[in-house]
Order: sequence, then C-alpha cells, then structure tokens
Amino acid sequence: MDCLELNSANDFTKWEEKYIKELHSLEFKDALGNMLLFEDDTIKLWNLKLNKGERMPFVRHNKDYSWISESDAILKSRWGNGRISLIRVSQGDTEFFENSEKNLINDLENLGNGPVVFKVLEYKQIYSIEKQFMLN
Repeated sequence: MDCLELNSANDFTKWEEKYIKELHSLEFKDALGNMLLFEDDTIKLWNLKLNKGERMPFVRHNKDYSWISESDAILKSRWGNGRISLIRVSQGDTEFFENSEKNLINDLENLGNGPVVFKVLEYKQIYSIEKQFMLN
C-alpha cells in the first residue's frame, strides 16, 4: 500500500462543501463494509466492495481491524481531521490498524477503472481472561 497526502490535517479549504456538510452531520456508520459475512463473540468479517466511482460514506473506526485487498485499487480517503489521502493498493496487500477507542472518521472512494474488493476483519473488544473468569 502506498499513500500520498493530498491535503494536510486541519485544512478544509480544498474540501467540497457536500463532504463538509456530511462530516458535520455527525451521522457516521460503524460498519466496515457493505455486507457482514460472519460474526461471533470476538470478530466481524466484512466484505467491502466499491464499484468504479463509488464511495463509502464516512465511517467511525473505534475498534482494531485488519484487511486484505482482493484487487488492485486507487482510492481517495477524506479524514475527519481534514487530511485527504490518495491510496494505491495491490491485490494481496494487507494492513492492521489499532483503533480501539480512537473514533477516527474517514470515507473511501474508488478512483480506479474497476471494482475494488476488500475483506475486513474487525476485532471486537475482548475482555481480559480475569474478566471472563469473573463473568462465568
């Protein structure tokens, strides 16, 4: 994955008004994909597919997650702090993000010529062994 900063944090001057309004609405999804494929007590497995030109609205990231790309991709991401990133992903790329309780906000837009598909593994809050033992 390669990332190029197009706009620095705390600078919304290059943002389109519709995205600023969406950001200020404070109505963010917590879903990390379009379709939930699997869920148990510890994880959620999401499928994230964006067709050419499609955009996933702003999402709140407050749990750790990892992803693997099933396709090559050119993406744009706008962050709640004003930063805008251009991201190039190759098929098979993987990343892990520690976001527990950070409440990071971003969107994702497919700028490429074809569909983009990711599998996203969201890690739910896991109680410590001591807390699990005390609950039983």
